[in-house]
This record gives sequence, structure tokens and C-alpha cells, in this order.
Amino acid sequence: MNARLSMKSLCTVVLAAGLLAWSLAARSDWVSTGGPLGGLGYDVRIHPVTRTTMYVTDNFAGVVKSTDAGATWAATNSGISVRGGPSGDAYTIFSLTIDPNNPDIVWSGTQGEGGLFGIFKSTDAGATWSIKSGGLTAEQYGIVFRGFTVEPADSNVVYAMAELPTATNGREFNRTRGRVYKSANGGTTWSVLWEGDNLARYLIIDPRDTRTLYLSTGIFDREANNSTCADGMTASQAGGVGILKSTDGGATWATLNSGLDDLYVGSLRMHPTNPDILFAATGNNACSGQYEGSARSGLFRSTNGGATWTKVISTQIMTTVNFAPSNPNIIYAGSSNAFYRSSDGGTTWTRYGKVTDDWGPQGVRAGFPIDVVIDPGDPNLVYANNYGGGVFRSTDGTQTWQIWSKGYSGAFIKQVFVPPASPSTVLAIGRSGPYTSANYGGDWTGIALSQASEWVAITGHPSNHRVVLMTDEHMGLIVRSEDGGTTGSVVFTHPQSNASSIDARQGFKGLAFAPSNGNIVYAGVAKERGTIDTSVPQGTVVYKSTDGGQSFAAASTALNGMNVHRLVVHPTDPNTVWAATSTGVYRSTTGGASWSLLGQGLSGKNIIAVAVNTATNTLVASEQDVGVWQSVNGGTSWSGPKNTGFSNANPRVMAFAFGPTAAQTVYAGDYYSGVYRSTDNGSTWSPYPDSAMTGLSFKAVRDLTIANGILYAATEGGGVFRHGTLPAASTRSITGSASGSLSARVLSVTIQPDQSELGANRQIYVAAILTDGSYYFRTSSGWQFYSSGSFPVYANGPLATQTIQLLDGSLDLSGLVGTQIYVGYGTDDAEMVANTRYALVHTVQ
Repeated sequence: MNARLSMKSLCTVVLAAGLLAWSLAARSDWVSTGGPLGGLGYDVRIHPVTRTTMYVTDNFAGVVKSTDAGATWAATNSGISVRGGPSGDAYTIFSLTIDPNNPDIVWSGTQGEGGLFGIFKSTDAGATWSIKSGGLTAEQYGIVFRGFTVEPADSNVVYAMAELPTATNGREFNRTRGRVYKSANGGTTWSVLWEGDNLARYLIIDPRDTRTLYLSTGIFDREANNSTCADGMTASQAGGVGILKSTDGGATWATLNSGLDDLYVGSLRMHPTNPDILFAATGNNACSGQYEGSARSGLFRSTNGGATWTKVISTQIMTTVNFAPSNPNIIYAGSSNAFYRSSDGGTTWTRYGKVTDDWGPQGVRAGFPIDVVIDPGDPNLVYANNYGGGVFRSTDGTQTWQIWSKGYSGAFIKQVFVPPASPSTVLAIGRSGPYTSANYGGDWTGIALSQASEWVAITGHPSNHRVVLMTDEHMGLIVRSEDGGTTGSVVFTHPQSNASSIDARQGFKGLAFAPSNGNIVYAGVAKERGTIDTSVPQGTVVYKSTDGGQSFAAASTALNGMNVHRLVVHPTDPNTVWAATSTGVYRSTTGGASWSLLGQGLSGKNIIAVAVNTATNTLVASEQDVGVWQSVNGGTSWSGPKNTGFSNANPRVMAFAFGPTAAQTVYAGDYYSGVYRSTDNGSTWSPYPDSAMTGLSFKAVRDLTIANGILYAATEGGGVFRHGTLPAASTRSITGSASGSLSARVLSVTIQPDQSELGANRQIYVAAILTDGSYYFRTSSGWQFYSSGSFPVYANGPLATQTIQLLDGSLDLSGLVGTQIYVGYGTDDAEMVANTRYALVHTVQ
């Protein structure tokens, strides 16, 4: 006991540690952080002979390969010549199949946009690729390759399943047609084998007769071309094609839909040793009756070669199913809500999911599992590719999951933010959820604390980095955490938001703390990204919190009927706030109670970003697909577009960041071409940091933030990138800074870990030792008396460089003169004491 509390005798403030070199320091180009998790995942495949070799596809990152069973991954896209995405640098690979006859042969196909499409073949296990598109044609809106099947014993015979988007949008998604191609010469030429009213997904060859083919059609997020799905729809309006069978090699086809009451078949699998047993996972978000309260989707089984089907899991939109090769009685099926496991051939099922009504690793919104494979030798080792990006691994038969995607990211990140009180912490949010990094983006942890359908905005308290606010763009949620994302809760839901109605899908896209007063938070509503350019939000759009985001109330109706894209609060005046809206730039000097349009020059323009340099009274604003506007008189008048230096004539600048030191330096993130810098307050621009934007491999930039000389870029398709010199390896230190009288003492403590400790899970302890020898420890709920046992914990989680405020001036310390306050951290209290990771930070006097 006395040994553990011997820190009382210490009078040093700074703790020394050995200096460690950090390989990321002093970079002069952009660096990918390799995260967060995300993208548009599709297929995951295991090498049939070498089980440690795996492939994954991601619609932004392309083909990714692992040689250590998924522990690490690296892109392998050499020769894939078709590129896409907003900035034209994404590898838009959707599907992938390993040739079962020769695993060195791998097939992949693109999510084609217009004329940008292709099938690619590798004969060296993915090292290089060549295009094999002879005979392939795209419709006006492109062609998407959804899968490949190679005929057993004949690698020259290959089938390619495809989607043909149309000009028609349905109830919620594009209406599509489908096509199956066949090649008899290893992909040199292709010919159409089938075409119909829904996309083609899986083609299975009966091993007893290679002329017998089974074809599944449909998927959860495309509507069939023959559907008329609408509000209040009946089953007859759902449309679809279902499952088809050919016994003559595809010359003719017959439907196999007896008992199949949902014709959107996103996954079809055949028993490894009994071809008469098939499972079909079905469901469509728009057309399967979920909105009408009469869901028809589910998992179906056939024991007679598809002649009849029986539903074995009901009401769920099922997106994937597969057998365990080493024990086909074990079957896995997945939905966005849970995974199901059967050990008796599909007669009974056990459901595994999280309390948040989803599946996947804790803190991650997994979304729909689009593909699942099981290790050939271990029926409990399961890999799932998440439609929202990333591979997950389960070693216990899908009961629990871990992120298994280190080394690549296709993440669609919408915002990035660095809390002022913790310069090594980076917050990011995107389609796959919110994430935090404690080490400048070196590692990422998911912090999804609510079952949101689409995440959109994230920000942090100006002086307490543990307070984080997150929002979604469908449900109108504001989620608050007081411990950096470990726990949290929904603190507000917009009364007019409704994720189930496309007309009411909206959320708080603008979200900002007042830098000078952490009690003040502003939140602005915008429609979800699919309808934001064609409609306006419902109800009040500007809300305000005066208690640090614990509660919100309507601030004003002045901006109702406008999409609020961005909010910026004055650095020293919490009542002054600017709003970038769908009809111009507005300013409030009354804490959001009233608003005025800034200058007539931008009236009616769709302004998607704004930034303010209060030192020079300069504003820059971005009009969508037009360019940059500049005001040098606080918004009284505007000039522009100021697009000189951009590589495209009509940039879509989605974010600005003024440099902290150079008064006229401002950075711009363009959705089409990358990051630019201006040194004249936005009058002219140049690519940053050089003409090639070296290192910025994905240039569809959606957000920027700058902190401590480091510029972060959030991209659509490449996660978060970083530019700037990271702090050199520093001596570990814990220091206190106090001010004010005994009756109004303010104490802040800065914890600077060794660089090698950043991101490691640690516990922080705060102790006060009184002159009478008694001990008190600070916890998240306040100070508590300590008598024996383990030290009470102040906070835990990934360790970051941080400043914490222990005294805020509200306590009268007049009767506590001589009290010593210590702060430390460690894996636990014993490790902290043993390694002297604590310091005296303040003596009350």
C-alpha cells in the first residue's frame, strides 16, 4: 500500500523516457493513414490451396491481396487501366473470382460508369492484369460486373454476370436489367448468353453436368426493371426475376421460383457434395414489403435442385449465405442486423448480433455483409466483406468479429476534425461510421454508438477532447460521448426526420462548437446526399445547445427551407456564426436567433462551404460546381469565381482551411481534383504541395482540417490523408498549469506520452493527497475518497497527447492548502507505479 502510494514523495514534474525515432516524421508529401475502415466492399476469396492467400475487392481501392490470412493487405492493381470515381483515380473493381482449376488465374470486373468498364484477367496471382473485353458492350449508363464463374476442368469457359443500369429511378434505387456473358476462349471474346429484367449475380454450374446452370438475379439496393415499387405497394408490384435454370448450357432458361416469394436473390449457394441442396438469400430494401409491414424477404432452402423452395429465416433482408467446406452441415447467412449459423444443414438457426441490432466489430457500423467465405479447414473461421467497406474476421462462428483490413482503405470519409485539446487525436466520420485515432491517424478505432443508417458530421469540444458529437444524415440524430467515443447516447432527434421515408431523410450536416465557449454548439440540417440537390429539409433547420451538446433547442426559423451545409463560429465571439446554405452565405450575430444574407452577390447560389479569416475580414465560399467566391470586406460584397490554378474550370470545393500562421494562406479541397493552396486569401490557387499533389492517390476531397501544422484531407475512396511534419519523438512528460486564486483555481494538465505509446489502451489516474494523509481520486463523476484496493480510474482508452482540465475555478481550495495533485497513466495502477508514469502536477498554495 505505502509502496504503491510512494508517488507522494516525488517532487519532479517531468518524467524522462528514451527518445525513439519516428519514421513518419519530416515528410514533404501526402501520406495515406491507411484508414479508417470503409469503402464499397464486394467479394472476399480464399486461395483453394494456399489458405493464407486471400483477395478482397473494394470499389475504390480495387483488388487487394493478403499473404498472411488477412492480417495485412496490399493493393495489387498493376494493369487495371479503367479508373473512375469523382476524381478519376479510383480503382472501381467490384467482383473477383479465383479459377478453381488454376488459382494463378484470377478474374475481376469493374463497376463501369458509361464507357469506363472492363473485365480483367491475371495469370500471375494478381501481380499484373490485362483487359479482356472483346465483345462486351455497355448500355448508355454503363455496365457493372457482379460476378464470375469458371467451368470445372476447363478454364477457357468463363461466365460473367452483369448489371445494366437504366435511366429510370424506382422507389428508392435505380431500376436495372441484367446480362450474362460467356467466353469459350479464356476471355479473348465474349457473347451474350442471357438478358433480362434484373441484374445477374451468381451463376452455379452443376458438377454432375456442366450444361446445367443456375442463375440468381437481384440484390438489395437495385430495383428490377419490371418493378413498380411505391408507397403502399402490393407484392405484385415488387417485380424481379428470381432464380433461373438452364439444362442446355444457357441456350434456354426456366424459372425456379416455386415457394420463393421474394424474387430479389442476392446470394445463391450449392451444397459442396449434394448439388440438389441450394440456399438463396433474398430481399430488397425498397420492394420486399418492409415499409408496408409485410416483409417477404428471407433465406430459402431447396432440397430438389430448385424445383421448390422453403423459407427457413423470415422477414430479414438476407444478403449472403455460404457453406463451411469442411463441414457442409454448417451454414452461415447474413443480414445487416445479424449473422445466422446452422449446424444441422439449415433446419435450425442461431442468431448472433450486437445489442445495437447490427453485426460486426464493436464501434463499427458494418452494414450489409455482401460476401462471406469460410476457411476450408476450420468451419468456425469466417471472413465477411462489408458492403460499407472492409473485411471482418470471426474465429467463433460469427459470434464476435474483429476488423481484418489493415493496410488498405476505400473509405468514403465526409468530415475530419482534430480536437484542440488533443493534437494527436484525429476524428473522422463517413459511410462506415465515426472513428478516432490517438496517433495522428496511425491506427483507427470505431466509435459508432448508435444504429445510424448514414453518418455525416463529427466535431469535438474545444477544451475537453473526450466530448465528441456525431450526427447522421438520415435519422436526424445527434450522438454525444463524454469519453472519446467509448460510450455515448443520442441526445437529440430532429422531429421531422424519418429514415423510412426518402422525403424525410435528413440530418445535421452543419455541426460546430464555439471555440471560445464549449457550452455553445450550433447544428444545421440538410437533406441526405441522394436528394440534397433536389429538395430541402423539413422543419426547423438551425438548432443550438447551451450546455455543451447535452441538449438542443430550435434557434431560429430564419433559415428554414434551406440546406445548411456548413457552420463556422467566430473564434472569440460565440454569438457570431456563419452558415453555408443552398441559397447563399448567412451570418448571425445574435447566437443564431436571427440571420442576414451576406451580400447580394451569392443570393440564391448553392454554397456548400465557407471559411472565415477574422484577422483580415476575409471570407471564401464555394458554389457547387461553379467555384470559389471571395469577400475581403466581411461579406458585404463578393468577387469570383476565383478558380485560377484549379485543374478544372468548375471545381466543387467542399472545404476550406485557413492556415494558422500565414495570414493570407488558405487551403481548398476539391471533390474533383484534390487539394490547393492560396497565399493571397483565395484570389489564386496552386496544387498542394506540388503540381502532382504527390502522395494524394485519391483526390476526391470532401473535407480539410489543419492543426499544429498538419493538414488532414478526408477523401471519398481513400480514407484520410495527412500532410506535414509530425512532432519529433519527445520526452514523456506530464505537466500542470495553474492560475487563479484559491477560491477560483484553474488547473490544466498536459499529458505528452512517448510517441511509441500513442494509441495504446491505457488508464489515466488523478490523485489528490491531502495534508492529513488522506487520498482522493478523480473519476468521471467527480472526486471520491480512497481507502484501499485498485486506484479509481479517471479515464481509459487509446492514449493521446492531451490537455485535461482538472479544476475549472468552481471549487474553493482555501481549506486545502498543501494538497498535492498527481496525474499518471498505465495499463493499470500497478504498472503505472512500477514504471513511474506519474508526476506531481500541482501543489495547492
